[in-house]
Amino acid sequence: MKKFFAILSMLFLLSCSQEDNSVQEQKCYITKFNQTTIKNTGQQFYLSEYIYDGNRIIKKMDYKLIDNTAPGQQYPTYAPELDKTIEVQYNNLSQPVKIIEPTDLNNIQSIEYIMYDNQGRLSEKNRVSTNFTDGSSYTKNFKYFYDSGNKIISIAEKTTSSWGDVYGENSKTLTYDTNGNLRMIEQMAASNPNYKIQIKYDNYDTYKNPYANVNVPFEDIFFLRLSKNNHRKYSKITIYTNNSPNNPTPPYEFYEISGYQYNENGYPRFAEYLCH
Repeated sequence: MKKFFAILSMLFLLSCSQEDNSVQEQKCYITKFNQTTIKNTGQQFYLSEYIYDGNRIIKKMDYKLIDNTAPGQQYPTYAPELDKTIEVQYNNLSQPVKIIEPTDLNNIQSIEYIMYDNQGRLSEKNRVSTNFTDGSSYTKNFKYFYDSGNKIISIAEKTTSSWGDVYGENSKTLTYDTNGNLRMIEQMAASNPNYKIQIKYDNYDTYKNPYANVNVPFEDIFFLRLSKNNHRKYSKITIYTNNSPNNPTPPYEFYEISGYQYNENGYPRFAEYLCH
């Protein structure tokens, strides 16, 4: 009888442990991000937001800050105001196939058309920008190439005008660290092979990257989607390959984050989430 109760107790503890793990393994979806802080007042705002239908992003809302400082107030205060709404359309396989931006102040609208290969992987994207004032348009084409582990290792980009001119042609090569996190993007222009741009992501944490759960290939977070953890160091430099030795310029973009705070599901608190 004692053995029987001991077995029951072990099963109960195992069950509780499994339940606890299931809580910890909840997936979190970003709802609000791009946080900004007003230096003098400490006001904090999220300038971007995803709207969901189930787990599918159907809209991206971008906000701008407007000054609503009262007369005689010592420090300015701001409030968010909707700047634009981007819509996402899906096919019958729940794959995003179209990203539709609103017409801007210059009467230009951009729409991205997304394609997939027979393995369901992102294979190509065309960003078509149409000027409704003069009827001209430009198409930026992205083609994606994979390694045997289904990681994107190169991207070919080319822009073509509506009258057939080709320009802005370049290639990006992507490399990863041993943990599968994006380490470097190296960009080379077809028109000038004597220099390249290197973007590096370093000092990753060991926690979950929430952008990896974003199923829509928005360009502003495209490369953030490719890592399972969160980088804490970023740099961007130009290297002139016709110098001896290859001579990099100082980083013209750089930031470093000392650390993040994390929620109970292991995601950093630089965004708001819907978790389940």
